[in-house]
Amino acid sequence: MKTIKISRQNFPSIGNFSWMNYFHKILSKKYKIEIDSQNPDIIFSSNLHSNPNEIDHYTKQPAIHGPRPNSKRIFISGEAGSDYERKINNGIYVLGYEKINHKNYLRFPTYVLDAFTLHNEGGMFEDAFSWITKPRNAEEIISEKKHFCSVVQGSDQPERGKMFDLIEQKYWIKSSGPWRGKHGLDLDRLKYHRSKDYIGRIDGLTYVDKVNFFKDCYFNIAFHWCCLPYMTQEKIIHAFAADTIPIFWGNPKIEEEGFNPLAFINTHSYPSFKECFAYAEEVYLDHNKLKSMYSEPIFTGNRLPDYFSEDYMLSFFEHVIND
Repeated sequence: MKTIKISRQNFPSIGNFSWMNYFHKILSKKYKIEIDSQNPDIIFSSNLHSNPNEIDHYTKQPAIHGPRPNSKRIFISGEAGSDYERKINNGIYVLGYEKINHKNYLRFPTYVLDAFTLHNEGGMFEDAFSWITKPRNAEEIISEKKHFCSVVQGSDQPERGKMFDLIEQKYWIKSSGPWRGKHGLDLDRLKYHRSKDYIGRIDGLTYVDKVNFFKDCYFNIAFHWCCLPYMTQEKIIHAFAADTIPIFWGNPKIEEEGFNPLAFINTHSYPSFKECFAYAEEVYLDHNKLKSMYSEPIFTGNRLPDYFSEDYMLSFFEHVIND
């Protein structure tokens, strides 16, 4: 079995372990994998963080900075403005959310990694993805609900604020975080940063705190920071993991990702937020409509998109290694 040495660059020194664990898991299907920042064959790079004076706690070695001409680089980021095409043209392999046709590019939305993190770091599910296709007991879910909707957010976003204000005119919103947080629950991820006991689990434990916070609410305000086609982040995954109905704003092509339009409320399908909220309230006040939405599979046909397949990514990694 061929040995492949991997490392990472520009990741938070104590964060995103699950992303690397996912890549390690897939590569291990065909290769012997070693973590080596001194002479890596492959460097997974991102634009999430950069500090030249840090030890990367994933590799347990000084963080990589600057070029490594003998290493192949795979870039991944779920953030806006990642300039994938420029990176491809500079000889970097890319995993991204945009639709680009190039042999050195693989479309891979990071919501897959967000789902994996709930299992890998958070321990919330026994395996990575089977919870997504597991049939849901609508009556049991409804019996656990108490509040109209929830939101956890750190930053201001005008569209999210508009929906929040609209809902708040009629219903109390269970909210936490620096942005409009009202609830006393501590969802501050710094509580995990302060202890070495949590290194390698910080993102997952923070995600689980948030998902559990959502669980007693019928709906969740799942609004992205921006509205870019094909960019889908953790918001809708966390809402579904909590058995809530996402009120979604973000990727206007969200249904092309395979998400079942009968299982969530897509703000892009309505002329205005007012009409979108009116429909959410209609569902809320009708037990049969609630039951119908909670009974629907998360993905249309209860089939996970190809992005969730390990073989989908393994074939790309083989291309990178053999190229």
